[in-house]
Amino acid sequence: MPASPPWTEAERVAALQSYAILDTPTEPEFDDLVRLAAEVFDAPIAVVNLVAQDRQWFKAETGIGAREMPLDVSICAHAILQNDFMVIPDTRDDPRFAGNPLVTAQEGLRFYAGALLRSTEGLPIGTVCVLDRSPRPQGITAHQRLVLEVLARQVMTQLELRRALGAQQERAEELRTQMEQRATVEAALRHTEERLRLANRATNDAIWDWDLVTNHVTWNEALASAYGHGLDAIETTGEWWISQIHPEDQNRIDHSIHNVIDDPLAHSWSDEYRFRRADGDYASIFDRGHVIRDEAGTAVRMIGAMLDLTEQQRTRAELAESEERLRLATQAAEVGFWDVDVIHDILTWPPIVKRMFGISADVPVSMRDFYEGLHPDDREATSAAFAAACDPVVRGLYDVEYRTVGKEDRLLRWVAAKGRGIFDDEGQCIRVLGTAIDITERKRAEAELRELNEGLELRVAREISERGQAQDALRQAQKMEAVGQLTGGIAHDFNNMLAVVIGSLDLLKRRLGDTDARAERYIDAAADGAQRAAALTQRLLAFSRQQPLSPEVLDANKLVAGMSDLFSHSLGGDIRLETVLGAGLWRTHADRNQLENALLNLAVNARDAMGEGGRLTIETQNVHFDDRYVSENFGVPPGQYIMIAVTDTGTGMPAEVIAKAFDPFFTTKAVGKGTGLGLSQVYGFVRQSGGHVKIYSEPGQGTTIKIYLPRFFGEALEAPRTALKDLPLGDLQEVVLVVEDEPTVRQFSVEALNELGYRVLEADGALAALRLLDAHPEISLLFTDIVMPDINGRKLADEAKRRRDDIRILFTTGFTPNAVVHNGVLDPGVELISKPFTVEQLAAKMRSVLER
Repeated sequence: MPASPPWTEAERVAALQSYAILDTPTEPEFDDLVRLAAEVFDAPIAVVNLVAQDRQWFKAETGIGAREMPLDVSICAHAILQNDFMVIPDTRDDPRFAGNPLVTAQEGLRFYAGALLRSTEGLPIGTVCVLDRSPRPQGITAHQRLVLEVLARQVMTQLELRRALGAQQERAEELRTQMEQRATVEAALRHTEERLRLANRATNDAIWDWDLVTNHVTWNEALASAYGHGLDAIETTGEWWISQIHPEDQNRIDHSIHNVIDDPLAHSWSDEYRFRRADGDYASIFDRGHVIRDEAGTAVRMIGAMLDLTEQQRTRAELAESEERLRLATQAAEVGFWDVDVIHDILTWPPIVKRMFGISADVPVSMRDFYEGLHPDDREATSAAFAAACDPVVRGLYDVEYRTVGKEDRLLRWVAAKGRGIFDDEGQCIRVLGTAIDITERKRAEAELRELNEGLELRVAREISERGQAQDALRQAQKMEAVGQLTGGIAHDFNNMLAVVIGSLDLLKRRLGDTDARAERYIDAAADGAQRAAALTQRLLAFSRQQPLSPEVLDANKLVAGMSDLFSHSLGGDIRLETVLGAGLWRTHADRNQLENALLNLAVNARDAMGEGGRLTIETQNVHFDDRYVSENFGVPPGQYIMIAVTDTGTGMPAEVIAKAFDPFFTTKAVGKGTGLGLSQVYGFVRQSGGHVKIYSEPGQGTTIKIYLPRFFGEALEAPRTALKDLPLGDLQEVVLVVEDEPTVRQFSVEALNELGYRVLEADGALAALRLLDAHPEISLLFTDIVMPDINGRKLADEAKRRRDDIRILFTTGFTPNAVVHNGVLDPGVELISKPFTVEQLAAKMRSVLER
């Protein structure tokens, strides 16, 4: 609960009543304030709200259309109780307004910000507030709060002025009462008439005298001279006067003047409005009048004068607009004005010109500062130009460019100055006025442009050469991409077919058991051929960068060192192996098995290139690719990489062989000595891992192949550990939903899972799978292909997780372009088994996923 305020409600209401503001007409001063508040906050509603004892009353409002509301729906009343600035980003989140119909309605008030109106004694009497029918969770800015608080102070200033005017009127009333006590009403009237007569003769203001009893208005001659209304052509009534007021001001003036007339205690009236001239234009008027009453307090006469503000307002507006244009123009152009009083040798510089001479804004200056600030090489020509501008005979135009040496900072600047002399009637130069602009940046740009033009021919030649290299590299990359798409598609189809072959052979072998040794040999031979075909498709997928990878954080130095024995056995005794491992090598994020396979492929290729023996060197180091290197090697972002280089002393390769080295099935070996997929597999794996491969080779000089893999930033994650058992079986209580669009692959998966003891449901697509998920809440695991028509496996898994957060997911694929988000690289926690797979692999993977 908020603390009790340091005032009573009676004290607060008394403070409000002391301003005599309740139920007064609208006034432009307050209307302008609420319009400004609404504009600053971009809000549909803004109010100057006064909280009385039994109601809240609006002195000014926009967006409401009413002047008061009951207190039981008031939001501002809570600001009064809070006794502080109040912001409510969303009123529906505030329990204080849970039952407020202004808040709970369909288009109810959702946002509120209000600053308190405080009397001089510090008592809150109301608020200046803005409201919105939409919530604003961000609240308001410090600038908006300051604006609202300033507007609140402006409202109180207006109220204090009203109260002061009331006090002044009360003092005038006391004086008038004393005068009435000393003389009769007739004497007072004669005195007033005499003053009016003198005023009519002494002023250009239109003076009016309104006999309230007869409704007759007498005007002086200024009505005709100032506004064009001839005295013999007008109706001398109060209605005629009101009818000449602008339609938008008529009701307000009529009400305000009659409020004064009808109030026995009121004697003075003043207001501003637009008054129609005889030609139809409107003049801006400040009108003020004095009410004369009889002994009973009834108004019998009112005398006033109209002051024409039109010219004054126009002049003020034009001057303000001119000054603003000049200020904005000079600021935008960074132009400085200067003025030299030649007679008294006085120099006037604004801060912007002082800055051009390296002088602080508050430091006084003289002509000596001007001459001493000029660069020695420019001093003579600049001084001569200034002297010519002062010469009564020459009267030259001062238009020069010179360098300055900063008095305080010693910086060199360029300045462009223009000016001309002002001469008196006798031909003597009395002043020289002008402008100065800092053109240092322009001069620097001109120098750079000259330098650029001087070397343009050389740069153009270099650009042409680099562009040719880039185009060659782009064409090669496009060729490799096209071949990759072809091989990836072929591998995908092979994997689906091999999944059926390998799986069916596996099931057949389990069914036959040991009953037929010859049949078992046939099955083993067929399975071996199918596995070798599967390995071939994996190489094709590696080249096309569509194989699923399982990356981990690697230390390439440890990986190379751990492969030393494998390298030695593969190379033979005629080749000497050397490793040069870089100190402080960064870590990388890659598939360990694929990287080991890539290095082994390169080592075997190097061995075959060194038929009579030689030396194989494996080197690691940290490298950084800059923008220039990237521009010559498409597909590689700039940054930090680790490099693994494999160098041999073999026969080397000519340029035409290097151009085709990564193409699938391209080989220089004899028939039967190689598939031509070794280097293409290395290329595909490295590019899929976000890296780059480069070949450096010359015939007879050996070959170096460099693998670049991106540096890993972050903490290493432990690879998931799973314990595999021999053919772990399932339980009929564990229900598996198989989703596969290839019928033969789906049939094998269903039969294999049935063999393993699982209860299996099957679907040929995502829509059918979702219907089964809804109908069978007992489903434990979703086993789905990734690449399917219409809805792919990843989207199916997301929808299944949305419906059943506890369901386990196992993906399978023969080819995965972007199937698991990161271009074929698995997210942490995503489980996948690649086609083709054996029953043993499926059994182990099922238990790993279900028991995780």
